[in-house]
This record gives sequence, structure tokens and C-alpha cells, in this order.
Amino acid sequence: MNEHELQRQQEIEYESVSQQSDQILTYAQDRFQELLQEGRTDDAICIGDEFLEWIGDYPDEVFLYYNENELREDYESKST
Repeated sequence: MNEHELQRQQEIEYESVSQQSDQILTYAQDRFQELLQEGRTDDAICIGDEFLEWIGDYPDEVFLYYNENELREDYESKST
């Protein structure tokens, strides 16, 4: 795989993770609002708590994601 193909593959992986993250966030927000509108405040708070626990205590680092190829290349470059 040449460098251009590798870069494109990395962009596709990043876009995929970003899309999944957006979908999860949108679902959590929509479900939270639905529960509030239904008068199910306790359930809405539970959804919010679970979501906040899921994203962790570091809002700037919501997800830890690595590219397997980059990790392998980095390992190989440091182990030789």
C-alpha cells in the first residue's frame, strides 16, 4: 500500500469513528429529550448519567482510538 492509499484509509477510518460518535451523541440527546417530554425525568437523568460515564471525565478526550497500522509502524520503528 502506497502512502496516498494509506492516508486515504486513515481518513476513512477517522470519518467512520467520527460518524459513529456523532450517531451515539445524537441518539443520547434525542432519547434524553424524549424521556423528559414523557415526564420520565428519572429515566432521562439515568440516560444522561450513563452517557457521561461512557465519555469519561475528560471531555477533550472523549474517545481513545488508535490506528492499528500506525501503532504497528511506530512499534517497529522503535524496536529496531
